[in-house]
Amino acid sequence: MSRSAGTLTRADLAETINRKLGFSRAESLALVESILDHMSDALERGENVKISSFGTFVLRDKTQRMG
Repeated sequence: MSRSAGTLTRADLAETINRKLGFSRAESLALVESILDHMSDALERGENVKISSFGTFVLRDKTQRMG
């Protein structure tokens, strides 16, 4: 796998699905996009997203900072 240290991309996830589950590259990428869309929608609704043995995604309010 040719990914940068510490960075997991959509393409990396799709490639793993392609290799391990046998879906086509297009199907694998569509599956990754669908999952990320569902996660984003849940976060927008104020829900937390937990992926067992991976992590929990939570939106937090933070104060503004100079950029």
